[in-house]
Amino acid sequence: MGTFARNRVLNQLAWSAEAGERRDERREVLCELDGMLAQLEEINLRAGEVPTRILVALRRRGIPIRPKISPAELIESIFAVQEHYMRQPEGVLPDMSDFRRRMARAS
Repeated sequence: MGTFARNRVLNQLAWSAEAGERRDERREVLCELDGMLAQLEEINLRAGEVPTRILVALRRRGIPIRPKISPAELIESIFAVQEHYMRQPEGVLPDMSDFRRRMARAS
């Protein structure tokens, strides 16, 4: 973490240019996923049932829905989908194994 912060301070990370339309689409999807994530976290805390409207919206974003899927499983699925929409600095490949380790520790 310290290395990453030091590199950011020194402006050593660079992102490639992004077309405005692509940026808007990416941000719109991330905002939608964030909204569903907040709702699912609340549902998970209250041990409630996931509303059909959320299941339909998640399915539209490519998240497979199976019978009796838990809010916690859907939250994990949203994290995975969000990774696809996050921009990475040039020359840096996303490390999904690190992401999975962090998520396992958080559980």
